Amino acid sequence: MIEATLVSGFLGAGKTTWLAAHLGSAGPVDLVVVNDFADEGVDHLLLRDAAGRAGARIAAVVGGCACCERLEDLRRTLLDAVNRHHRTGAGRAGHVIVETSGLAEPQRIARLLDQDPVLRTNVALRTLVIVVDGLDGRRLLRHRAAVRAQVTLADRIVLTRADLARDDELGELAATVRRLNPSAGTVASGLGHERPVVPVEPPVPDVFDDTGPEARDLRSWSVRLGSGTSWAEYALWLDAVCRAHPQRLLRSKGRVPTADGPLLVQSMGAEIARPVPADDTAGTSMVYILDGLAPEVLERSLRTFVPSAFPARPEPAADPVA
Repeated sequence: MIEATLVSGFLGAGKTTWLAAHLGSAGPVDLVVVNDFADEGVDHLLLRDAAGRAGARIAAVVGGCACCERLEDLRRTLLDAVNRHHRTGAGRAGHVIVETSGLAEPQRIARLLDQDPVLRTNVALRTLVIVVDGLDGRRLLRHRAAVRAQVTLADRIVLTRADLARDDELGELAATVRRLNPSAGTVASGLGHERPVVPVEPPVPDVFDDTGPEARDLRSWSVRLGSGTSWAEYALWLDAVCRAHPQRLLRSKGRVPTADGPLLVQSMGAEIARPVPADDTAGTSMVYILDGLAPEVLERSLRTFVPSAFPARPEPAADPVA
């Protein structure tokens, strides 16, 4: 039998960072499946080294959520894991970890494991881990029904960015989480370390926004930036767009190939993570997840304010004069 751990949480909650830090303590892991909403995945590259140290293979399911558009891709990936386990893992339990996209509905994946006849007899969902942003979690839980739905299903809840959030903020978030899911174990996590968190009733009670289904126009857009992109131009542009449209540019992530070397750059809402040096992997690009923001508008802005990312093409040679 293969045991499955499902790791889910909203965009930018810190799923990949948490998983990279805790793969080593997860016991033997055969396979890590990383689902990315965008057509060109990035998160599986971030987990590649951590999975290698844990002795696990890594597989990417990209171009949509594994719970719907890419459900068949996930099914085939898990069936392949079952076949491998029968060939090489007889006599021991297997372990597969699935990290969903930030937009996935984990209950649909649980339904796949229960309804597929092969997966039902070979894969058991043991733990659903929901990762919640320790800094912005209460706002998301108040205003996004999808985030609340994830929390209510969890076996274990991880409040990330505990190194940045105040103890009272984490305590208030833990109290909100407990009201939604009293039975789940909840911990705080920061800088790769987990610690207990004590729920503290917030001074202002939570009022959940349940006025109706959220109207969402979710799309992803990928762009390949030219080598020698000016970091000053790109950083100023990204900061301006994130501040102007924190609810419309939900997430950006990828590599910016600056003159001083590639940088791994990520943003979530108005927050931009500190860029870090990245390996020079060919074929990678920046990926943007948009809610109600047209890709062509973002592209026009990027081309206008970051011209270094789009080197001018040479003019075609003139026809020789007879």
